[in-house]
Amino acid sequence: MSQFSKTTLFYKILRVYTNFAYSRWFSSCEINGVGNIPEGEPVIFAPNHQNAFVDAMALLFSSPQPVVFWVRADLFQNKLIDKILRALKMMPAYRMRNGVSNLKKNEESLRDSVDVLTHDQFLCLMPEGGQEEKRRLRPLVKGIFRTAFAAQEQLSDTWVKIVPVGIDYGHYDRSGRHLILSFGRPLNIKDYYEQYQQDAPHAMNAIRKDLSEKIAPLMLDIQSEKYYETFYTAAYLYNEQMLDRLGLEDNQTNRLIARQKVVALLGEAEAAGDETLESLSMACEAWRGKSDDVAFRAVTSEVSGVDTDLVTKILYLLITIPLFLYGLIVNFFPFMISKLLGARAHGSGFESSLKLGSAMLFTPIFYVIETILFPTLFPVLMRALYGIPYEADTMTVVAFFFTLPISYFFMLRYRWKFQYVKERLRGFFDKASVMTRENAVSLIHNLVSKYMPHK
Repeated sequence: MSQFSKTTLFYKILRVYTNFAYSRWFSSCEINGVGNIPEGEPVIFAPNHQNAFVDAMALLFSSPQPVVFWVRADLFQNKLIDKILRALKMMPAYRMRNGVSNLKKNEESLRDSVDVLTHDQFLCLMPEGGQEEKRRLRPLVKGIFRTAFAAQEQLSDTWVKIVPVGIDYGHYDRSGRHLILSFGRPLNIKDYYEQYQQDAPHAMNAIRKDLSEKIAPLMLDIQSEKYYETFYTAAYLYNEQMLDRLGLEDNQTNRLIARQKVVALLGEAEAAGDETLESLSMACEAWRGKSDDVAFRAVTSEVSGVDTDLVTKILYLLITIPLFLYGLIVNFFPFMISKLLGARAHGSGFESSLKLGSAMLFTPIFYVIETILFPTLFPVLMRALYGIPYEADTMTVVAFFFTLPISYFFMLRYRWKFQYVKERLRGFFDKASVMTRENAVSLIHNLVSKYMPHK
């Protein structure tokens, strides 16, 4: 049994911690199709890849069992990092760019993969071969299929299943947005194996085509090159209206379905050469401006004026300022480290990974340091503020320690509410933005109505 097939106590504890922290990075997490994951069979997950290690963590968070990942080999060059990654169930994947001589090293990863699949653990390979911060499915590479067929050759009593996975984020780099992960119906290698033995290239092409067709409906797949930004902006601007037109309940998964429908209909308009798309493109650009958070801005603009929700949030922010300040003070250093590291990686596709990873790593360390210093610093603070002697007992220290993680998550959610209120108020006073939005929505409505089948 390889090291990847074993699940240590350290890994189990770490997985509980990372899953807990990961779920609180998002305002909501919706996991769909878990019932599509075969039980007691060799499974390879095939997700779309847009957000570095955050994608891998999405699988870890959603999967009922541990997942072993193939990861780009250049990350294993440092011996210490190599050991850490392997302990986290990550194995190196060598590509042509790593040198032809290194491709043979994949044989070891392949042997380990077969061992994983035969010991009731899941394997994950990113079928696009790399990542891109674009909401589209890129052409699939053959590595995942070679692995599946090679593993099948060594499995006599069961068939490998490839489970398509779609991941959708409200924003790639910012916390406080949604996560949607959907497992699709699996492909069975059995259906391609006979053809593979007779004509491997044709079998590879057939399964690659089928997998693409299964992943695409699980994500927002904008294939248009010319109108990519237009389609993305329009999908969010018309999200609420399309949700109503489809008669769907308002939740994030159904909102994704509504966005998919908008993109599909606008794709039909592009295929038909509809000239209205040029006007829509200009209208969406005028509304979007320089904003890099189109989704959030579109959602906050769905409600105009001042309503109960806005007033409630403003009052909440005012009343809980002391709690926010406490959270900011005790979490200042880990929060700033996370923010600064993320800023350095801006635009690289690793910003969110560095933010989230550094927060998970450094925050507990600072909590331990603060708890150790608390019995010394707190009495000094009490004397300075109130002029009274005070000695921190054990219960006070323990209580302080438990306030730290609570204060961190409260601080994050306070920031999310503040951002919401700020954007709502900005839209309220920006009349030009309201007009450009109405113009864009009107054009989207006309195009969608033109290509949407009438019931």
